[in-house]
Amino acid sequence: MLVGMWSATLLQLFLVLQDAAFMSPSIQLLCSLNGTVDELPPFFERMEVWGEEHDVPPALIASFGLMLDELLTNVAMHAYQGKGGPVAVQIDFIAPAHLRALLRDEGPAYDPTAAAEVDVNAPIEEREIGGLGVHFVRNLADQFAYRRDGHVNEVLVSRTLPAKA
Repeated sequence: MLVGMWSATLLQLFLVLQDAAFMSPSIQLLCSLNGTVDELPPFFERMEVWGEEHDVPPALIASFGLMLDELLTNVAMHAYQGKGGPVAVQIDFIAPAHLRALLRDEGPAYDPTAAAEVDVNAPIEEREIGGLGVHFVRNLADQFAYRRDGHVNEVLVSRTLPAKA
């Protein structure tokens, strides 16, 4: 329990310090989903429109959407086994080029940040099934963190586009 409280406190402190470091207020998109793959295309359409309305760089929306697609599909297919369940998505845009999302679901405890690394150099016939999506998220994300808050999984993921030269 003490470890969980420390994790929660550290994640909250991280969010506060990150906002302070950017010294810019965030613009939020909040969504409640039903944890099914069928609702993902409309969710991503909504995210793209929100991004256009708030001048989020298209390359950032596209790459961030790929990460969220992987994470939300995993929740729908693995946590809820295709039957659906509550998912809360909070996306923050901090101009000029930073997105952060907090995903919350009530599935069984699962820490995607602790998933085993995949050997992308191994021949396909020797690879284990699964893990490439999390590998993809790890490689795109600036931050990728997990905590369990009571009966809720929380995954934090963020990405910043490099400044143009």
